[in-house]
Amino acid sequence: MRVLAVGAHPDDLEILCAGTLARYRRDGHQIIMAHACNGNCGHFIIPPDELAAIRAKEAEAAAALLDAEVLTLEGVGDGELVADDPAQRRAMVELIRRARPDVIITHTPDDYMPDHVATSQLVFFASFFASTPNYKTGTAPHHEAVPPIFYMDTLAGANFLPEEYVDITDTLEIKLKMLEWHQSQLV
Repeated sequence: MRVLAVGAHPDDLEILCAGTLARYRRDGHQIIMAHACNGNCGHFIIPPDELAAIRAKEAEAAAALLDAEVLTLEGVGDGELVADDPAQRRAMVELIRRARPDVIITHTPDDYMPDHVATSQLVFFASFFASTPNYKTGTAPHHEAVPPIFYMDTLAGANFLPEEYVDITDTLEIKLKMLEWHQSQLV
């Protein structure tokens, strides 16, 4: 099975669902970790362009612990994600078509952070249109199915009433190792 996790920023997936992704990987599934924004505004001192490059490397290193593929929407900085933007919608459809997931994990639409909400809305829109042959994007062919979407908790637990729980006791250590790669976010 192919599992696509889409977070707004380069560390969101490690914080919110890395234990679940590690369980999927342990069970032999392929993992694709995608980011909608490049993380360029997530620091008080490091300049945006430099920070985006650092965070991309951090995300790649963390994903390598799961032998996961990493995808990112090109040219979208923090705070620039807009769910109604036709270009961003097409980019997310193309990303899902490239990933060809059997299941998607992303932010809940009731999150408190604007980039998280926009990511959720884009994924919801794109998960359907990725399977529509006449919705033209780029080079990837349409996906055969509309994959189910599962939502991650919010950082603060705000407005989130889960119906499914995943026990990550056995994968907590790998989640913590993945988080350690995001050193730019610890200062």
